[in-house]
Amino acid sequence: MNPQNSNPNDFKVVSFHNKEEFGFIPEMGCMYDGRPINGKNGSPGIDAGETIILPYHIAHRLATNLAKITLLKSAPSVDPAGIPTGVPLWDTVRLDALRDSYLTDLYSENKPVAQSETEKLLAKVEELRAWKESVEAKDKSSEPTESIIEPIVDTNEDIKETPKRVFLDKAEVLAELEKRGIKHDKRKNKDDLEKLLA
Repeated sequence: MNPQNSNPNDFKVVSFHNKEEFGFIPEMGCMYDGRPINGKNGSPGIDAGETIILPYHIAHRLATNLAKITLLKSAPSVDPAGIPTGVPLWDTVRLDALRDSYLTDLYSENKPVAQSETEKLLAKVEELRAWKESVEAKDKSSEPTESIIEPIVDTNEDIKETPKRVFLDKAEVLAELEKRGIKHDKRKNKDDLEKLLA
């Protein structure tokens, strides 16, 4: 069995923006590997004007499908004389240009996400959606959303310790860094970012 070649896009995270005037639903192709992609509200589909953060491979598939639907909706079925056009609905150049208009590169991660492991990619979709929600919630409210951890006091009162906070994923670490106003590089992995909180 040959090792799979590394694709530089395996590391990439992008912003996907549905700039069309209609909602992009699973029936139109808002899916990856046969599974629907959820928008901000957590239900399948991405609303008109909505922007979500996705791994490159999922975003690229969604952008291609949305571009095809958009060109299909705007294509005339007959020419002005009433004769069926027979012209293809899209060509590679038009399709690629429209697809790329939905995508914006954000950053690349240190660890690749295997393209063939659909479960990992779909989990990443949820992680990025939760991260974006936490950033937006922080912008809307300046009040802390987490409870304060009280220090544990030894009965001898000579040792006082504060339990170390455990972060489940990189998104939580990024949210904490933003909350504390600590400068950081979002491209770094979770372990490196956690060191900044020490």
